[in-house]
Amino acid sequence: EAWETCKDLAHQPDILVELVDSLKGKLVGQDREAQILYLALTSRVLDRPVSVIVKGPSSGGKSYLVEQVVRYFPESAYLPLTSMSDKALIYMDDPLEHRFLVLYEAAGMAGETVQYIVRSLLSEGEINYKTVMSGADGPVPFTLHKDGPTGLVMTTTQVKVHPENETRLLSLAVLDTPDQTAAILRAIGEQCAHPDSTDRSGPEPSWAALQVFLQSVPSDVVIPFATEVAKRIPPSALRLRRDVTVVFNLIKAHAILHQATRSRDEDERIVATIEDYARVYDLIGELLAENIEAAVSRDVRETVEAVRRLHDRHSRSVMITEVAGELKLDRSTASRRAKKATSLGYLRNEESRPGRPAQLTLGEDIPSQRTILPAPELLSDCVVAPPQGLGVSPSPPDHYVHAGIEATFDPLRFTPEIDDRVCLADPLGDRPALADEYGGLDQPFTADPFDDDDDPFS
Repeated sequence: EAWETCKDLAHQPDILVELVDSLKGKLVGQDREAQILYLALTSRVLDRPVSVIVKGPSSGGKSYLVEQVVRYFPESAYLPLTSMSDKALIYMDDPLEHRFLVLYEAAGMAGETVQYIVRSLLSEGEINYKTVMSGADGPVPFTLHKDGPTGLVMTTTQVKVHPENETRLLSLAVLDTPDQTAAILRAIGEQCAHPDSTDRSGPEPSWAALQVFLQSVPSDVVIPFATEVAKRIPPSALRLRRDVTVVFNLIKAHAILHQATRSRDEDERIVATIEDYARVYDLIGELLAENIEAAVSRDVRETVEAVRRLHDRHSRSVMITEVAGELKLDRSTASRRAKKATSLGYLRNEESRPGRPAQLTLGEDIPSQRTILPAPELLSDCVVAPPQGLGVSPSPPDHYVHAGIEATFDPLRFTPEIDDRVCLADPLGDRPALADEYGGLDQPFTADPFDDDDDPFS
């Protein structure tokens, strides 16, 4: 029944584009974040779901963003919470297996015990909690068990959360720019001026049916080019050991979402394509680089440049109110941006006395933007050959188009000695098309930026 309801949607070539179209009029300027959230929530069918934290200032629309996206899922896919006690997850009757916890404020999970339990649930895929109960002959030990795997989506106004949580979560940020605020105000005005033309209905039933269907069928995925992707990621930060799993699981989630238009191998596993990787690359490539300081987000760059201009203009340290005026932001948003830039070392607070206004000066130079994930074009000419004796069905295509590049598969030009790869012939030459293996990766990278130092703005 679910399949009959969702099959037209399931056969769409890009379901995330359909999501964005469906959200028009309901969500403004956060298309990328909505797509990432949808893909992360879809990953609940995997053994290791992709967990997400949405960061932003108060009234920035964090909870609204999450609320709009979860409407596209059946209630069985997630458990909404505003807060919970330290041991609530252990004792609650609600099932957690292949489900997401949706916590609308990180402060609702403030206790060390509950944070440890959640980290264990995310990492181990289950909870095993030993305790005692009263018996006839005294205390009796027993174990409380909750099955996962379970994912987490939560929102916060904090610039960064506990370091152990930070590296387990993919960080998204809501836009805090004046342009975004203006767009939201216009949208609200349109809704009030033309209430009859505003679509207040929920998503079509096909969206929930699609997720019901996905959870009812096997979700095994093979990524033929995974080794090639991993080889091309520079090993510049320890947290990449976790982040690369996020990348591959989002690729799997995208392939699972589009399984009606994907091939299967002889073991009936869904075969992910370069298109699956390209969509994930577009969505999280910059975020991944920002996580390890290989790139710097736009808001941090704008804030540092504002301090630079003010410092050059006045030849002294800069106040938060001045930054707010320079960027045309409210003081709280400017303060939050300055905290973020300071925590990354690009600004310094010269005021050491607690309770006194920050005195901002320039810190380390902002590095040039670098990428971590290899561009899809570097992989589009290569299809990884299956292990010998396995075989893949269907056979490699005899005609292939990706990113505007057209090529023809020629089995006579297969070069098995090159990393066991089957190469699509270069339409402009006679040699297999292989990209430069590690071009541009000799640049220095910064170590993990997350530390446990006290926030100088607190």
